[in-house]
Amino acid sequence: TGLYWFVLVCTGAGGLCIAQSIKIPREPAPEEFAKVVGRLMETSTARGVVLFANEDDIRRLLEAVTAANLSGHFSWVGSDSWGAKPGPVVGLEEAARGAITILPKRLSVPGFDEYFTSRSLENNRRNLWFHEFWEEDFNCRL
Repeated sequence: TGLYWFVLVCTGAGGLCIAQSIKIPREPAPEEFAKVVGRLMETSTARGVVLFANEDDIRRLLEAVTAANLSGHFSWVGSDSWGAKPGPVVGLEEAARGAITILPKRLSVPGFDEYFTSRSLENNRRNLWFHEFWEEDFNCRL
């Protein structure tokens, strides 16, 4: 668990392809992002990057892109973790210019929050996964 994905996309005679897929650890060392930029540059014809990461790591990647003087080189497709927030790109606008981010439509289901928060071990026997959730959420063993 806890991996972020960077997928480099290239175009060719057959359309789009996945040139490479890069995983980084959940808590990467600072130099990890310079390595990611180096890996992205290994495929010279690939310029599109689909990025699934948290906002802090997105910022760190954009900083590495800027440090490598590659602002404007990549076309980014990002998740909702940076599309609705200015934080990841403030001061790094050139590196992020032209990014497309996807924000899923979010709807509240009437009554769901009340139902979900009222679940307990006593009243929720039919959900087989619930004891695992309970152990994780409350840091305990049943």
